[in-house]
Amino acid sequence: MDRFNYQEYNEDDQFELLSAYLDGEVTATERQRIEQWLATDESSKRLYMRLLKLRHGVRTMPVPSCYASSPDLFSLVWKRIIFRRRINWMWGSAAIAACVIGSISGILPANTSRLQLAQQKIDSGDIQTQAPISPLMVALNNPIVEIPKTAVVQPPAAEELEYIREEMEFDINNQ
Repeated sequence: MDRFNYQEYNEDDQFELLSAYLDGEVTATERQRIEQWLATDESSKRLYMRLLKLRHGVRTMPVPSCYASSPDLFSLVWKRIIFRRRINWMWGSAAIAACVIGSISGILPANTSRLQLAQQKIDSGDIQTQAPISPLMVALNNPIVEIPKTAVVQPPAAEELEYIREEMEFDINNQ
């Protein structure tokens, strides 16, 4: 029997090897080598014990009872999808119905005896007693809000430009 060299494996590989050993996914020769390794190496034995505790903890972990089974969960999700589809169809149908009613009412000839807005008949005697109707006034010359004037920038005179150019050349030459 050849000697199993566990030191050639890094920690992740050792973890995977021990996990496969616990799950029964190793061959008979690998099983013998791992058992020999566990008997001789203390750190591998600690890792093995941690994996056993983890495995036991996962298996004994309580499953919450509030979760539904897969078929029940599927039926609940399917009902919600159908409900949303129905709501979308209802909104769409209502919008289409409103468009159709609006189109039909625009096409029909106007029957003034049935479709009338509230109107008030004015007697000719009441016209003189009312105040005279004034035309609409727009405040163009006297605006309600003060409009600030924009600043006008005048280009500098030729003498100023020459002075600025000389100053820049002076600064460049002195640096």
